[in-house]
Amino acid sequence: MTWVVAASTLFGYGVVMSDIQVTDAANDMRADLLQKAYPVSKYVMAGFAGDVFAGLNLLENMGRFLNTQPVPDGECWDPQWVAENWPEHARMIFAESGKQQRVNETHIIMLGLQSKPDVLGNAIGHISVFRSPDFQPESKKGGRQAMSVGCGSNVAKYTSVLEELMVDENLQYMKAELNSIGGYGRLVTETLCRTSLLHPTEGISRHFQVFLMRMGDIQQWNTPGMPAVTQSWHDLLRSLPSNMGSDALLA
Repeated sequence: MTWVVAASTLFGYGVVMSDIQVTDAANDMRADLLQKAYPVSKYVMAGFAGDVFAGLNLLENMGRFLNTQPVPDGECWDPQWVAENWPEHARMIFAESGKQQRVNETHIIMLGLQSKPDVLGNAIGHISVFRSPDFQPESKKGGRQAMSVGCGSNVAKYTSVLEELMVDENLQYMKAELNSIGGYGRLVTETLCRTSLLHPTEGISRHFQVFLMRMGDIQQWNTPGMPAVTQSWHDLLRSLPSNMGSDALLA
């Protein structure tokens, strides 16, 4: 289920986009009502696909892991360090979640910016994917890079469009940056959202939340007609339609 995409650009910023649908695997019912991607610390964003209970617990834990102390002004986390050191915590949280209720496979995707004053935008992007149960990172670093999780990552049309946007051999897409700062990132997410609408896939909502993160700023916008979304397990349970249960919720 779901599609969460993280992409880093040559312009010192990255984008994250996620749909909002959850599926009750027990009866194959679906609802659009959950935010699946969040800023978890200074210049670090993360999202999840798979088991909703475990996924939300893992994102909450990553936020706690990165915010035990305030990050000083002018500093940020080294995304590579986070990718190497968080998995130990992720394994414990996933195991603990499994003791509270039955959990299914869960994937986390993280986008972090690493300060680098000598490059365009003063930063380079670093993307990692962590997959249960061991959560060993699969990572890509630098511009023109993208990774995704969820069933959308297995849809050939989606992945081919994403690759075309990143490779951009003739720079036809990156020219959007000439019109406005962040223009290329907005074009990338708009194109992916439109591709999803034109080629719908079961388990992926037509509604997406989009984040553009650069050093010092995170912008968020939603596709038109976005319904209200929940941001926690308890709020999700209160908002679920009566015909959906909580024992087998997938995103």
